[in-house]
Amino acid sequence: MTGNLALIAAVALAWASSSRAEELALNLGRWTVESRGFGWPCRLEALEIRESNRAGEALLFGFERGEGGQLRPWGSSKVDRKATGPPASRWFSASWISGPVTVLIQVRPEPSGRLLAIVRERSKDRGVGDLVRQVILAPSPGESRSVVAARFDPDGSNASKVALTGVFVADRDGGRSRPVALPDGFATAAHPCWSPDGRWIAFAGFDASGRDPLIRVAPSQGGPSTAVASGTTPTWSHDGSKIAYVASGRADYATDWSSLGRNEERIEAVRLRGPDAGAIEVLARGIWPRWSPVDDRLAFVGRADANWDVYLRSENGLGLARLTDDPALDTQPAWSADGQSILFLSDRGNRWDLYRVRAEAGGRLDRLTDHVRREDHPSPSPDTRFVAFVESRGRPEGSILILDLDRGTVHPFPEKSDGDRDPAWSPDGGSIAFISRRPGPLLPSGGSRP
Repeated sequence: MTGNLALIAAVALAWASSSRAEELALNLGRWTVESRGFGWPCRLEALEIRESNRAGEALLFGFERGEGGQLRPWGSSKVDRKATGPPASRWFSASWISGPVTVLIQVRPEPSGRLLAIVRERSKDRGVGDLVRQVILAPSPGESRSVVAARFDPDGSNASKVALTGVFVADRDGGRSRPVALPDGFATAAHPCWSPDGRWIAFAGFDASGRDPLIRVAPSQGGPSTAVASGTTPTWSHDGSKIAYVASGRADYATDWSSLGRNEERIEAVRLRGPDAGAIEVLARGIWPRWSPVDDRLAFVGRADANWDVYLRSENGLGLARLTDDPALDTQPAWSADGQSILFLSDRGNRWDLYRVRAEAGGRLDRLTDHVRREDHPSPSPDTRFVAFVESRGRPEGSILILDLDRGTVHPFPEKSDGDRDPAWSPDGGSIAFISRRPGPLLPSGGSRP
């Protein structure tokens, strides 16, 4: 993984209290971009927060760099100070129209005195997902500063009562659990996915409404996360150069992520490095993308003739093979480590079980399980002997179980669960990443953003 690392002092983050977010306040003045996530180019070079003529209100002015290298106005907007949801997920926000795109900016003060900003450029026709950039801005020296405080939601709405979840990693036997990314700018996490070298974990971080997920990347040893795209269910390419994910074809307010397949979804990929770093391409129409661990083939779930089946996109993107063809629902594909076969979940046997199909058109299909448990969100171990999965999907008492495919036995991971779900086996087979409500301070060693 290449790209500049913006060094920031790490802070211990209490699980549900986040005292600094309770007192979220925005300083007035000029701010200049100090570092960019992954070193990606970003149109935003500086911003200025000014006091409005209306008492207690503020205006945000964004600046980009013109052809001559001088800063010029990019856009301006009133700062939205109505903050809802748990304190850990609250942001100040602003937006404006710039040519064919809508610019959305979220800003949040950092403990270091800097500003963390997420800049999103959204096309009006929504034919491609948001361009997402995350930057750190430093205050210009020598300016007097007053403060604009956020106006928090006082009515105790459901959004304020969201149960926070984060990304954790534990040994394959469930021992030595540790946090990787706790809520800091997001309320709930989902779908963790390891980079091929095991250094990073991508996941979807949802806001309190559950309608606006961002793909985030955090170091697997723990630390702050960086937003790279807008969507959910991320998957890394075999060389670690791209992340594919599912993006909604609908507006945020009309999107329902509680069940994939309702939002005119498309599969996109964001490039992480190279001359086109940060660029987005549309790969297919469908859900549950999973990149092959050995090449650029992409398995995903697509719909044809009212059936949801598993498809395989060729390495060059020009070929498409239908791997399953059944009136039942085939979903949640997961590759074997050798890239020869794909596991998937299906209710074709009048109940949910795991099946395996060869990764080729007309490939052999085998049923792997035949019992009452639904093996939701399956993740096979690199040696293909075990499958981690979730039982009681979507329920607070849900837990992760480990299935031994050779013996047919199941044991819990770990012994005690706190809403644990979405397991993902590490590339070396020694660890499992997962989502949980369990408390835990962010490790001081995680002091950098990619």
